[in-house]
Amino acid sequence: MESVLKTIKINNMFKKGETVAVAVSGGIDSICLLHFLYSQKDNLHINLVAVNVDHQIRENSATDSKFVADFCKNLGIVCYKFKVDVPELAGENKTGLEETARNARYKIFESLIKKGLVDKIAIAHHESDQVETVLLNIFRGAGLKGASGMEAVQGNFVRPFLYTSKTEILQYALDNGLNHVEDETNANAAYSRNYIRNVVLPSLREKWNNVDANILNFSKFCKQDDDYINKTINFDDIMFEAGTARIPLYKFVSPESVQNRILRYVFQKLGKSKDIEKRHISILKNLIATGKNGTKINLPNKIKASLDYDELTIFVPKVKKEFVPKDFKTGKTYFNNIMVNIKKTNKFDIKMPNCHVLDADKLPRDAKWRIRQNGDVFAKFGSGEKKLKDYFIDKKVPNMAREEIPVLASGNQIYCVLGYEISEKVKVTDNTKKAYVINYINSIKQ
Repeated sequence: MESVLKTIKINNMFKKGETVAVAVSGGIDSICLLHFLYSQKDNLHINLVAVNVDHQIRENSATDSKFVADFCKNLGIVCYKFKVDVPELAGENKTGLEETARNARYKIFESLIKKGLVDKIAIAHHESDQVETVLLNIFRGAGLKGASGMEAVQGNFVRPFLYTSKTEILQYALDNGLNHVEDETNANAAYSRNYIRNVVLPSLREKWNNVDANILNFSKFCKQDDDYINKTINFDDIMFEAGTARIPLYKFVSPESVQNRILRYVFQKLGKSKDIEKRHISILKNLIATGKNGTKINLPNKIKASLDYDELTIFVPKVKKEFVPKDFKTGKTYFNNIMVNIKKTNKFDIKMPNCHVLDADKLPRDAKWRIRQNGDVFAKFGSGEKKLKDYFIDKKVPNMAREEIPVLASGNQIYCVLGYEISEKVKVTDNTKKAYVINYINSIKQ
């Protein structure tokens, strides 16, 4: 099949020496892909294995998996076999069988890559699958990105058959005498893709002979336009850190199409693009237009968004770790993501980087490290005492960061906000005899 080799070459699909796992269900497409890559593995300089997932949706799913295992054995190909109770998972997660099965498969695929057992996962999607995907995305309200369909190379996932017709695949199976198994659920129109495949497309083909080719051309045009627009956008000023994205609000003076792509780019980078629809993008833009500082909203997949001064913050909340108060003492003290090293000395420089210098005689003996509490007050240099909350507001500290910042306190009096500032009450003067020098590493200052 020259079209397959052309797709592999044009997209630089494989590197010499890579281990490629073919996702094999036992259906004709995946069997043909496995057999074809097996026949070409020496020319392509790749190692080949197979991966099969028994979703336990159908009664004969175990028989299908055995067929795959036997097929691989006859070719001398290693087959990684997995079994997942998709119906049970779907019930627990309250998701559809189709979605649950796909998520389970891809988690397995990604685990094989992370463990270093394989470098690429080859999937047998072909031209007809692309046509179905484009229509499915359009019916769901997708924009240019969705209308572009699937890509031949998407990270570690590759689709060598993507520009190969179903007719070519069937002919390849016939020429090579390849057997396969049939998934009877493919005829069930209750599944969205099956409805498009078995009901919508046959009706369209009766009316327009070239409908498949036209849809494929349309998807290519959409991809070209989408790629061009994306290349004109500067994403470099969007900050990503530990499941959080911070987008400067000035990005949202751009045209609507640019704003939409910025937001979709962020969700993709956070690995949370699934279930994000046009209405969620609209909700975020409305938040930017009408929301006040500190306003928060909830989005699918436990995602949250908030307005923080001149930024839109999109994040997945972390599981809160209990902050155990710690005594103030010399030596090293560790917090969740910060290490402080405290020395008591009469030789000090108040301008040293990444440190706070406190007058040792002015700091109460019962001072402890903790996180903020209601009623806390802080005496900032030269501006009098104010609520710690107001200090954080003045400093434009994002709401989500305030709960993680260690403060040095006695009662409700704050003497040091780690990574930010010390209190007027413990500042060093010409009369200071001894000082505490607090060096900090990996400050959580935002």
